[in-house]
Amino acid sequence: MIRATAPLRLAFLAALLPFAAQAQEATVPVLDPAPLSQVDLLSREIGFGIGRSAVTSRRDGFFLGGYAAGGRTAPDHAQDSEYDSRGLVLGWGFENGLSAFAGYAQGASDLDDDIHEARIRSYFLGTGYAGSSNGVSYGGALFMSRTHNKLSSPASASGSTDHDGRTLGLSLRGETLLREGAAPGTGIDLVVTGDVLRHATGDYELARKGGEIQSRVTYSTAFRAELGAPMRAVGGILRPYAAYTVFGGDQDEMTYVTETGSRSFDASELLSEDQLSLGLDYGTTDGRGLGGRLEAASNFAGDSALRLHLSFGF
Repeated sequence: MIRATAPLRLAFLAALLPFAAQAQEATVPVLDPAPLSQVDLLSREIGFGIGRSAVTSRRDGFFLGGYAAGGRTAPDHAQDSEYDSRGLVLGWGFENGLSAFAGYAQGASDLDDDIHEARIRSYFLGTGYAGSSNGVSYGGALFMSRTHNKLSSPASASGSTDHDGRTLGLSLRGETLLREGAAPGTGIDLVVTGDVLRHATGDYELARKGGEIQSRVTYSTAFRAELGAPMRAVGGILRPYAAYTVFGGDQDEMTYVTETGSRSFDASELLSEDQLSLGLDYGTTDGRGLGGRLEAASNFAGDSALRLHLSFGF
C-alpha cells in the first residue's frame, strides 16, 4: 500500500507545481515595461551618435565632432515617449589611418503619462581606422563605455532607479562616387553605413518599490543606404541626400524579483523600425574647418526624428 501511494503523491505534487508558480507570480506587482525599456532606446541613441560622429569627423591631426538628436516613438502595446540626446567627440588621427578618440554623451526621454523620466550619460573611449581603395573611401570606429542610467517616477508607478551599464559598439562607413561631376568630388554618390551596439546592465533595485530588475543585455543594429548629390557651393561642398535606414535589435526580457516571488515580462519594442531621411551636408574641399549635417527622418508610422552633426578639422 505504501509503495503504491508514493508515486501517486509525487504525481500529485508535480501537478500542483504550475499552480503554485502562478500563485507566487500573482503576488508580484505588474510593472509597465515602457519606462524600464527607455534605457534600451537611449543607449542606442548615444552609442550610434558617438560612433557616427567619430567616423565622420575623423581627420589627420586633431579633430572635433558633436551631435544633437531628438525624436518621438510610438511602440505597439506601450505608451509613447519623446527622447533627445547629444554628445561630443575629441580625437587624433594618425597619418597611417588609425585614430584614437574620447567622447561624452547624454540623453533623456519623457513618457506621455508625464510621471516617468529616463536619463542616461556615458563617457566613451575608442579607436578608428580610415582609408581608400579603388575609388571607395571607408572608415570604422570601435568604442566602449560605462553608462549611468536613471529612471524617476513615484512608487505608485515604476519607482526610481540609478544603476550602471556597459556598452561595446562598432560603426562602419563606406562611400563611393557613382557618377563623377564636372568638378572633383561632385556628382552622384552612395554611402553605406552599419552599426551594432551591445548594452549590458546588472541587477538593479527599484527604490520605494521593494524589488529589483535582474541583469540583462540589449543589442541594437542599424543598416543605412544613402544617395547624395554633392556640388560646389558656398566655398565648399554642399550635398543634399536621401537615405533609408533599417533599425533592429534584440531586447532581453525583464525579470522583476521581490521577497514574495518573481515575474518576467517582455521589454517594449523600441528598436526595430525603418526610417526615411532627407538631409543636407556641408564640408570644405580639404576636410579642414567646419562641417555639418542636418537631417529630418520619419518611420512609416509617422514618428519623426531630427539630427544635427557638426565637425571641425584643425
